[in-house]
Amino acid sequence: MTKNGMSQRGYANVESVMPKISKQVEERRKTTNARLDLSTSENALIRPELLKIYKKAIDDKFESSHLSYPKGFSGDPGLLSQLARFFNTYFSPVLPVEPDHLVTAPGAATCLDTLLFNICDPGDAVLVPGPYWNGFDFQFRVRSSVEPITVNVDGFSETFTMKLLPALSAALEASKRPVRALVLTNPHNPFGQCYPKEVLEECVKFCQRHGIHYISDEVYALSVFHNADSASGPSFVSALSLDLQAIGCAPEYVHTIWSVSKDFGASGIRMGCIITQANASLAVGAALGANTQTSSLSAIAVTGLLSSPELPNLLRLNAERLAEANRTVTEFMDRYRIQYIPAKAGLFIFARLHPNAQTWEDEADTVAKLREAGVLVSPGRAYHGVEHEKGWARITFAVEPAELKKGLDIIASTMNLM
Repeated sequence: MTKNGMSQRGYANVESVMPKISKQVEERRKTTNARLDLSTSENALIRPELLKIYKKAIDDKFESSHLSYPKGFSGDPGLLSQLARFFNTYFSPVLPVEPDHLVTAPGAATCLDTLLFNICDPGDAVLVPGPYWNGFDFQFRVRSSVEPITVNVDGFSETFTMKLLPALSAALEASKRPVRALVLTNPHNPFGQCYPKEVLEECVKFCQRHGIHYISDEVYALSVFHNADSASGPSFVSALSLDLQAIGCAPEYVHTIWSVSKDFGASGIRMGCIITQANASLAVGAALGANTQTSSLSAIAVTGLLSSPELPNLLRLNAERLAEANRTVTEFMDRYRIQYIPAKAGLFIFARLHPNAQTWEDEADTVAKLREAGVLVSPGRAYHGVEHEKGWARITFAVEPAELKKGLDIIASTMNLM
């Protein structure tokens, strides 16, 4: 026990996160500027349509029985049926998804946490190709006490190539901790691109050779849009659509995660899902950690969404509006000759706002200037990229068009681009 009366485990979590929290609180206290948040990955583009569907679902289906504990061990039975139907329709699974392949939890991050809790022992490690969402750093450690090992290739342009495989092998060999899994986000965050099918298959085969789990984080699976600049790039391929038998891999070691947070702009609903099609014991373990954590209201809302006749049209609208927002931001980047990575999925773009950055402090200063001017963006360093790629930032474009235009105007004036 620590002097604060906390467990060593709990205090270690607090100690690791307090410097970040204290810094954020101090920054908010010092500034009075109203800020446009282009740093948080949220999708506001289909919220009017979503709100109607969610309200109708609650109005039509909410009843007194929902005030009791949720039904079902791994999730609400009606929701599981709709989720299975949804995955079979949109993810092209080789093996049809059944309700008993699914476990629900409050968000994709909790899905990852409960998977790692059941796969790893405290102190174990997982491989994560970089750059990656920095929330993994906290999420992996806080309950499961798992260490992420960043696996980078030589440059951003090689992220989605076969060069990832020797990098994975080198990281596995160099690890002083037991490695239990590979966590791969596809479509990618922060690049907004998709891994080619052949690279995914080689990653699964790598996991098979070394007896580790393959976890596919697919929270941006349906946030794919048309982009003429990256039209020739690979399309999204779900882990569910890989023929594991044909490539000689054990399905009990392959798991997929999805949630409504990104594709359906509903991170506040807190509803995610684990799909594990051949590992019943792991599914039970995951359900034990999450089965009472999902709200009946969330289950009603998401069931209503997935069963709505408006769903196909909603997905079409989402793709169209994401494409238009992406076009707005790429035209801005092209106009001012700002280097960026063309995206075809996700809610953001990764751009080099400080092309001459020599140090991480240069990058941080750029982000700080924008923050003081009233726009929040995410510094590239937070995503654990390679050392020589400095000066980047992730900019969310899935906001109201007027907000996006205002944010880009502030970036232009602050960076003296005009």
